[in-house]
Amino acid sequence: MAASSTAEVAGDMGEFQAVEYAVQHFGFTPQSFTDGVFNVMVDNLHDTMNAAEQYLMSRYRDVPKEEVKAGTQQIILKFLQAFQKAFDKLESYLLSNLFQVPDNVLLPEDKVQMEQYTPEEEAQLDDELDVLRKKIRNAVYVNTCLKQELEDLGKVQQQMERLLMQVAEIERTCSDAHVHELKEAIVFRSSKVTALIDVVMSVMAHGGDTEHTQDQLTDLEKKMSRFS
Repeated sequence: MAASSTAEVAGDMGEFQAVEYAVQHFGFTPQSFTDGVFNVMVDNLHDTMNAAEQYLMSRYRDVPKEEVKAGTQQIILKFLQAFQKAFDKLESYLLSNLFQVPDNVLLPEDKVQMEQYTPEEEAQLDDELDVLRKKIRNAVYVNTCLKQELEDLGKVQQQMERLLMQVAEIERTCSDAHVHELKEAIVFRSSKVTALIDVVMSVMAHGGDTEHTQDQLTDLEKKMSRFS
């Protein structure tokens, strides 16, 4: 009993998958198509018989309307019985032959499933994905560092631009003071200041020797006059 139920379930699942595959291919369920055709035919039959009924009532006024309606109803019932048998055969043929995707047919969107991987190949793909993830993380880290480096370089550039502006201002000031060789002028003045410092230190070292101190002060005055 259990085996029979299992087989029935498997059969139902297979039929469901076949219908689902047909819907994927045609864009509609085959059963809904045949039902739609049947309903259209029946609606056309009723419309035709209603038109015939109205025509008979207007043409044969001496015939009671109830008899005309009864006659048209009998025609409809007989036609439906014959049509139902014929349409059942047509429906069976359509569902089995026309709207049935063969088992050996693979739709274009499912061709990717033709290539199956072994567990070893799947493990290798997983390893490759891990390597790619690490490379992506490293690339993100490097990009972050480069972005920070660019920001630091931007700050340095701003400082350099400010320094260049200050140098340009100093050069204009020196030009106005007729100091054309700034570097040489600084070196020259620095040597003079160093010499004056030496003289002052010597004076301070011989503070008790009046004659020597006087000579040092005289020499200092001469140096200062040359400095100015």
